[in-house]
Amino acid sequence: MAEERVAEADRARSRDRERARTEAFDGGSAVRPRAGSLLAARATEEYTYVVRDVRRIVTVGGGLLAVLAVLFVLIDVLNVIKV
Repeated sequence: MAEERVAEADRARSRDRERARTEAFDGGSAVRPRAGSLLAARATEEYTYVVRDVRRIVTVGGGLLAVLAVLFVLIDVLNVIKV
């Protein structure tokens, strides 16, 4: 019985923490910029940089994976390149 009470208390605490986080964010206690403010404009501009950088990272990573796949096929599968 004691273990069940401890487990229930843990679940209740985690539910309360999650509820408090949700209420804090939804309640407006988190700072949000106004729609036409300078901060919102800067955030939008920064977001475009982040999107561009993530696309570059994905492109470079995909290219590296493609090169590794080609090298694997040439070296291990077809034995074209002897190591």
